[in-house]
Amino acid sequence: MAASCRVFGAITSMNPKRLCRPDSSLLALTGLYRRQWRAGRRTSFFEQTNFRSRSLETIMESLSLHRRRALRVLAAGGVFAGLPSLAFAKESYPEKPITLIVPQPVGGDADAVCRMLQPQWQQVLGQPVIIDNKAGAAGNIGTSTGARAPNDGYTYTFVNQGTMSINPFLYKNPGFKVESLMPVSWLTSNDLIICAHPSVGASNLAEFLAKARARPGEFTYGTAGNGSANHLAGEMLKSMAKVDLVHVPYKGGGPAIIGALGGEISTVVAFPIAALPHIKSGKLKALAVTGPRRSPILPDVPTVQESGVAGYEFVSWMGIVAPEGTAGDRIARFSEATGQALRDRTVAERLKESMMVPSGAGPDAFRAQIQGESRKLSALISQLKLSID
Repeated sequence: MAASCRVFGAITSMNPKRLCRPDSSLLALTGLYRRQWRAGRRTSFFEQTNFRSRSLETIMESLSLHRRRALRVLAAGGVFAGLPSLAFAKESYPEKPITLIVPQPVGGDADAVCRMLQPQWQQVLGQPVIIDNKAGAAGNIGTSTGARAPNDGYTYTFVNQGTMSINPFLYKNPGFKVESLMPVSWLTSNDLIICAHPSVGASNLAEFLAKARARPGEFTYGTAGNGSANHLAGEMLKSMAKVDLVHVPYKGGGPAIIGALGGEISTVVAFPIAALPHIKSGKLKALAVTGPRRSPILPDVPTVQESGVAGYEFVSWMGIVAPEGTAGDRIARFSEATGQALRDRTVAERLKESMMVPSGAGPDAFRAQIQGESRKLSALISQLKLSID
């Protein structure tokens, strides 16, 4: 309330000839406030004038242009921060549901992570986050849709290593430019798992590679699509292990898992969140993890390096972006809400069980991650001579 007194003191101390001379309603209002304050009747002022129901916009309707500007300057400078009852902004963000475009089908790793965060987003933001799955072209379709979306802070897009740091260098025209998307939040990092259908008859990656070398071109590996992180991880394995495997691209990680479960493909390079339930049930065999060390969730499964492929390491990541031009305060708000959601105890535990390491880092850190990965992976793509029309 002391801040409130300073507000009206600041206003009425200004030259009334320049600010409020013709506007007797505002002068009367501020005068009343000062008299009530001196009398110690702080609550009655708001009751008598019904000030809570009045907005600055109503008062300003009668002010001339230069007077409106003067009050806007005061408001922008935080002068009115002590008056929570004044409606200086036309809205509080968010005022309606937010759409999150997920460039993968329902049931994939991206979809699973986003739906895991949905309840926490709504709890923090006070509005639901609606997931809009737009799969296809290794995430390019959904990502390009997100890049063209209105930049009003009500549409965000899920991205990952594939869409932000692989596809722009693998596809001649992915349908979007990385520069047209503003980093919002870095969600998670995680290893991938190389899994096999039980009919392959290999208990680990070393055994599978031996079979593949003996029968070149006979075994297949499935991924979430051309240009996906899974695809690049598989091509790295082919190149570094000097083995001939046939790539089978699917429209998302979920369909690739289904293909492996049905025996359509010999192996699948999968995200843990989609593959672990089938590994635990025995329907898929985990051959190796792509990270630098074994996972405590699968302690008996070796790394690719341990399987005889020296120097192999591949770690994927996920995040959220906004269309270019989205207001910084709205990006900050959604990033903050995402960080809170990732710190939720239940979410953190579920991510850990899915071999995912939550990040929650904001726009600057996520931008640095995207740029660093793009430099590294573009060089790798060039080295492997990969290209998709």
